[in-house]
Amino acid sequence: MILPISIYEKRGIHLNIQTLFDPDNAVWSFLQKFYSLSLAGLLWFICSLPIITLGPATIALYRYSFAVLDGCESYLFKSFFSVFAKSLRQGIAVTLQLLLATSFLIFDAWFFLNTIPILFFVAVALFLLVLFPGLHLFALMSIKASTIKGFVSQAFYLSIRHLSTTVTLIVITCLWFLSIYALPISILFSAGPACILSAMFLRALYKRIDVYKTI
Repeated sequence: MILPISIYEKRGIHLNIQTLFDPDNAVWSFLQKFYSLSLAGLLWFICSLPIITLGPATIALYRYSFAVLDGCESYLFKSFFSVFAKSLRQGIAVTLQLLLATSFLIFDAWFFLNTIPILFFVAVALFLLVLFPGLHLFALMSIKASTIKGFVSQAFYLSIRHLSTTVTLIVITCLWFLSIYALPISILFSAGPACILSAMFLRALYKRIDVYKTI
């Protein structure tokens, strides 16, 4: 025997559907933010294609990720390209320096691996000294103004002084690279979600040591 659905049950179904698609619903809000971050990841990928613009694109992506965490994100395209344009000159200069340093050290490590092992370890150590501050550098550039020298010295200090956060960033970056290796097409969108994971830890650290300013 099929029982008729009461008016209260119908209202309950209607209310559940309304709740599901309510913009304030936690699940719906999460999906919206994930979509926005994925789209921001696509913008990062497109803007990073010239390679030398990797820095400005990362600065813009961090700026948007911090804004999402602060709950004050604005229109994605407008905010992303505004930060990208403002950081273009300084970001390109930092990118070129990082690319030259890492390329030189990676080549040295490869060359000395089978020739002079002790110099191989020296090259690896120097590479880590470039990598560690590099993980903080663009995040710092997205939340404050300073000279390149000022950014580099502060990033170096923070990367060593707060090593646990730096190691966490390395783990997140490695997992991101593994996801791209497993599913190459994910490089188009995955930078945004990966960036906000890093931004969560950096924001907590920077707020604790009074480096972070609300965007």
